[in-house]
Amino acid sequence: MDSASLLSVEKLSGIAFAKCADRAWREHKVLLIGENSAVKLPVGARCKLAPGGGWYDGRFEPDNSDEIAQISSTSGTTGAPKAIAISRRAISNTVSRLIETMEMDSSIREYIAVPVTYSFGLGRLRAVAAVGGKSYLPDDDFRPDEIRNMLREGTINALSAVPTMLRLMITNPELIGSAGAKLRWLEIGSQHMSVNEKKKVRELFPNALILQHYGLTEASRSTFLRIDKATDDELGSIGQYIGDHGAVRIASDKRIEIKGPHVASGTITGKALEPVVQVDGWLRTNDLGEIRDGSLYFLGRADDVANISGIKVSAEHFEKQISELIPESAQVAACVLDDDLRGNKIGVAYICSSIETIRSAVEKLAGQLALRPADIVIAELDDFPRTETGKLRRKALASMIVAKKLQPDEPDIIAPDLVMVSPKEAEIAMIWQDALGLAKVGPNDSFHDLGGDSLSAVSVMIKAEQVGFPPEILQRMFAGETVAQIARALENEAAPIIRSNTRAIRADALNALRGLFALLIVISHWGPFLIDRMGSAGTAIWSFLGPLLRIGTPGFAMVYGMGLGFFFFGQIDTGRRILHKRIRKNTLLIFAGVLLIALTSAWSLLTSGTDFGPIWPERLFYEVLLFYALMVPTSLFWLRIVACTKHHILNSLLMAIFAYACYFFFLYLWPVNEWTGWVSLGWHMLVAPYAYPRLLGAVFLGLAAAIWLQRINDWKKICGDAAKLGLGLGIFGFTAVAVLPGGWTNNAGGMVAIGAFAGLSLLLYAGAVYIAASQNRPEILKLMIICGMIAFPIFIGHGLVFQLKAILEAYGSPTILAIAIPSLTFVSAMFWLGRRLYFLVFGHAKPSAKEI
Repeated sequence: MDSASLLSVEKLSGIAFAKCADRAWREHKVLLIGENSAVKLPVGARCKLAPGGGWYDGRFEPDNSDEIAQISSTSGTTGAPKAIAISRRAISNTVSRLIETMEMDSSIREYIAVPVTYSFGLGRLRAVAAVGGKSYLPDDDFRPDEIRNMLREGTINALSAVPTMLRLMITNPELIGSAGAKLRWLEIGSQHMSVNEKKKVRELFPNALILQHYGLTEASRSTFLRIDKATDDELGSIGQYIGDHGAVRIASDKRIEIKGPHVASGTITGKALEPVVQVDGWLRTNDLGEIRDGSLYFLGRADDVANISGIKVSAEHFEKQISELIPESAQVAACVLDDDLRGNKIGVAYICSSIETIRSAVEKLAGQLALRPADIVIAELDDFPRTETGKLRRKALASMIVAKKLQPDEPDIIAPDLVMVSPKEAEIAMIWQDALGLAKVGPNDSFHDLGGDSLSAVSVMIKAEQVGFPPEILQRMFAGETVAQIARALENEAAPIIRSNTRAIRADALNALRGLFALLIVISHWGPFLIDRMGSAGTAIWSFLGPLLRIGTPGFAMVYGMGLGFFFFGQIDTGRRILHKRIRKNTLLIFAGVLLIALTSAWSLLTSGTDFGPIWPERLFYEVLLFYALMVPTSLFWLRIVACTKHHILNSLLMAIFAYACYFFFLYLWPVNEWTGWVSLGWHMLVAPYAYPRLLGAVFLGLAAAIWLQRINDWKKICGDAAKLGLGLGIFGFTAVAVLPGGWTNNAGGMVAIGAFAGLSLLLYAGAVYIAASQNRPEILKLMIICGMIAFPIFIGHGLVFQLKAILEAYGSPTILAIAIPSLTFVSAMFWLGRRLYFLVFGHAKPSAKEI
């Protein structure tokens, strides 16, 4: 083959490759994908491609000539890759059958989640182009969150993926959620999937035309199975041949044979082209199968059959049968091992699953096949060797199993130097001093005067219990009483607790608002899991609730800013050392939470057998808590910036504008994530929804509001002024969002909604102040205050639930138990902590389980 007729390109999936493939087709050149020793090229003849994905809108015109159009390499799962020559007729036939079977039209917008350098991905690219559609190629590995978001936005309506990718989605359906209902087309690659897995794919994408194909490089897409229409019996098969002039059959030795215009022209060996078909035109494969009721059933590969003392066992079929005996989340693979005594053994590898579960399934299956335990080798591995498209490399797996088997088997509290009139005052002051990091506490200081916040209050609670103080001390502390007032109340019969202190009212209202937003964030994260199980009713509910719940994240950031203004800003000039100590303590707590969630996420990935991939830092660490892990230690820096002029409110508002401007600037510079590793995580923290500058802007808005409101000493005026400003901002903000294209539903999560959310936050705060000032507070306000005090534990705990669910499923727990156990544990822990705080803060009867 003349090198001038070749267009040799690097095997790098992306837009550049797609354009090269299109050029080769239009210019009738032979597309040579990657390197292959069978095809000799001059030095430097191979085109280097620029990486990067994006949208591809090229066109494809079928051509039924017998010209060689493409040279592809086999996957190399069983040995050295072969160079397969494929004609223009074979490619066009496959594209035409695919379009007809999937009923594709020009409205298709497909996310191709597999490399287009392989026959699966390139076939999808050409089929979409042939009907006038568009294809989206991701920059790196496929991302379920990107697929979910693009489905929600209506940017894509089709998907192509291999079973390995889909298993991640069906094991964690919340990754896609209700957006799955918007998918219209889905093609799945030719790897084994169980019947239950196929059913779960149907559940995840209920409105999609779902097609799974079986084929190989020499005969792409030889059979099709319409999963969306198949019966339970048919789901166990790999479908039928669909089209003219083609067929599949089973040879006498159970090998699958294929015939049709889609079969490759031959294998290139040196300068020769050797036919891949036999004299009778049939392609003889190394795959084993049987045909029942017209459908083809795959039974494994002939070159993966072990001969164990005369008993022949297909490793792939053995693996399939084990998979049906263990939880779907468990990862297992089988291969053939050499053995001097028996001829062969079966090797079984598993990843982060229970050895008892695997051994039990293996022993049961071995008994059915008349095998003994000594005929099977079981080994735990860190990962399975796979090709780029996810196919298992069984020979490499065998080497790994053999190699595995060859291996040898708190400080004392120093009393403060205070001038007090009684021992009780000294004890109370010592506790406050330690909790707040203060050098001195006076008898006329109140907890709120000293900058006490919810985290400090928990420390006070613990230390007060340790020294034997009654719960009344916390009740009076939160009511805004001074050290002297609390001491007198403990020493003598005192008047009932009255919350008339403006600082206490303001702090209670802030805690209530913090608790509300923390719960809204939890609901927004957990809601899709529940809503998806409610069918169309759930979708309708979520279409209304979803936009409203988006206030949780920016709202909580605003409340955090208000907390900085109420509890920290007043000490910026006189108590920096104290602030440093408190910030350091809070930072350690939040970083511990981030690390705990990351470790649990890593555990979840390991147990599910999912590769960490090039964006592993993003998978482990990217969440809203990471923003606070960065925000808390930098808080003092920003407070100093705001305090550097006399116009604190104006300065804070200008800093909010600056933060949002930085966000838009970064978004303009880097609209698409082109990086991996830690750089990819950094990109997310600059331009994604939890981006540092984006939420920092909300923090500055809250700080400005707090500085303004702190200057007002009358709670009624605080309530009235906050309500007026909130109403004005709310009306303006909601109107602006509603009149923009897409309306409130589509714009609620964007930056245009910040005015509306700021106004609503102020309105809610005004309402909380009004209720907090009343002597007969409703239980709902008290519960919100408690939730606000434990907001960060709620953040950390709820973030662990779905990760623990995946881990439990991987260890064999049924789905209902896997979600129930971590959920109930989380709720129980928060109930226990909240119940204790409730009793200590409010004193009277504790709330029942029904109330919390």
